Amino acid sequence: MQNICNFFNRKSKYLLLAFLFSSSCYSSSDISLYVEQNKLYENPYWAKLLHYRDGSSEIDSDNFFIAKEGKTNLKKELFETIDSLEKGQNNVLCRFPLRVKWLKQNIPSLENKIINYECSELNEYLSLIDAKYVTMVFPTAHINSPASMYGHTFLRVSSSKDTALISNAINYAAKTNDTNGLIFAYKGLFGEYEGRYSILPYYEKIKEYNNLEQRDIWEYDLDLNEEEVNRLVLHTFELKDSYSDYYFFKENCSYNILWLLEVARDDLDLVSKFTFKTVPLDSIKILKPYNLIKESKYRHSSMKKMKHILEDKIENKEFLESFVNENKELNENLSVDDKISYLDFKISYLQYQRANNKIEKKEYIKKYLELLKQRSTYSVVSDYEIKAPINPLDSHDSARISFYYDLSDSFELSLKPVYNDIYDISDGYLQGAYINFFDLNLKKQKDENIKLDRFTILKIKSLAPRDMFFKPISWGIDLAYEHFKDQSDYFKIKPEAGISYGTSKDFIYLMFGSNVYYKQSDQLFSLGSSLGFVTNRFDNIKLGLEYSYDKYNKGLENNQFELFSTYKLDINTSLTLKYINDDLYKQNDEKVKVGISYYF
Repeated sequence: MQNICNFFNRKSKYLLLAFLFSSSCYSSSDISLYVEQNKLYENPYWAKLLHYRDGSSEIDSDNFFIAKEGKTNLKKELFETIDSLEKGQNNVLCRFPLRVKWLKQNIPSLENKIINYECSELNEYLSLIDAKYVTMVFPTAHINSPASMYGHTFLRVSSSKDTALISNAINYAAKTNDTNGLIFAYKGLFGEYEGRYSILPYYEKIKEYNNLEQRDIWEYDLDLNEEEVNRLVLHTFELKDSYSDYYFFKENCSYNILWLLEVARDDLDLVSKFTFKTVPLDSIKILKPYNLIKESKYRHSSMKKMKHILEDKIENKEFLESFVNENKELNENLSVDDKISYLDFKISYLQYQRANNKIEKKEYIKKYLELLKQRSTYSVVSDYEIKAPINPLDSHDSARISFYYDLSDSFELSLKPVYNDIYDISDGYLQGAYINFFDLNLKKQKDENIKLDRFTILKIKSLAPRDMFFKPISWGIDLAYEHFKDQSDYFKIKPEAGISYGTSKDFIYLMFGSNVYYKQSDQLFSLGSSLGFVTNRFDNIKLGLEYSYDKYNKGLENNQFELFSTYKLDINTSLTLKYINDDLYKQNDEKVKVGISYYF
């Protein structure tokens, strides 16, 4: 009898264990069945959470994925994530808070199966950010840096509209110690850097762009609700230790910031609009059709303030240079307004010198306090109303297709993906900063077939104006395959350097350079110079002229004069008229070209 009782006791325990095991298996199986029936791994938002495009995630670090094949397999990544949550493994609960939140919302029974634990780092992060508002920030182009001529974009997240400077910035950038802009541009073209998200105080970014690099900043307040802001913040946390290969031309700062906005609002379709190139300016304008931009604000750089005082406020500049650089006393013959402007300029200039490590901290503090004391003797409060330039939102798009007709009965068709050259209307762009990539020009002359006239690999021209205090060097580089004066095709390289002077409306430049034309059977090279003038003084009209002289080997000399006018028809359409006089092979070989350009 005792043996029978023991037998049934053992059987009952086995049955109980079997029941518990089967219940557990049934629960997991139930979740798997639900996922399969609803095909959650095919949900577009799950793909967004993994930055998934064209069959693969654009995140390149392994630590962003739970499954070994997670980068290329959305289904396996989803099931491995669920499995880790149920087993309390891989710290998924704390590492990927937005993934977890989305899975809970879409799998009703998952909440009861998750092993919960404390996420102190996440809680500290959310408390620190305390985000309620999001702003897209656009530092404009840096005229003397090839890597920054397109501008930059990042996000500002803040808890109050009135405390912008003590908010936080979410930035994406290449991780690099390279300081040479050309090296950065080269490596960036081929994805040789890791691109990483970072979070830092907004005032540090203001210091970097407004004060160190002297770039104006545009701020665009975005229309995101509380839930959307929360998603953006959580997803940024998920990305903080991961990286993607950084490509200067496409998968750059602006492209990856758009991923954050897509995750914040699931009905946005932004990154798919950029298949070949991502220009910061275009990444802002793409927000307009979604009515995401509530308000635009302009924050001028300290350089813009100094230029404004120098050009528009000071009437008598005779004593300014000696007052600033030689620490001479204020001249008593100056008007009160000029004395105030002298002091305000010197204070700003001193801050500029300190920001660029041109003066020691101890000396800076001493001079700064002395100037403030002197300035306090004038009770007038300076009110420098620096007019905001045209909003970049109202500029032409960055790609261009142009059709020209030459009155000598030839036709030209050109196409360039980016960006802005000397013939384009400068509204919303930085005057004097011109950069083109991959500009293709086809030509059809009378009684001849269509030919490749020119293919520009890279053309940069930086015409930075000088004044009595700031003396940048203007420079340019032109790499292309082109026909030399319609005669023969060569690979061309043209470096140049010089000086420019001007204002926000007009500038004149003098450049010295060399043209080098190369092919296996022949080489041409020259030394020469060019003198030009450009004005944007008239609404919707740009005027320019240039005279250039080149002395070539093989006894060739070339004088060329060009006059052009561009008229803006609408934001993305313009007409251009060119007159060119070139005497290389014939006396006074004149051309008149009429062209229409469309930007997209």
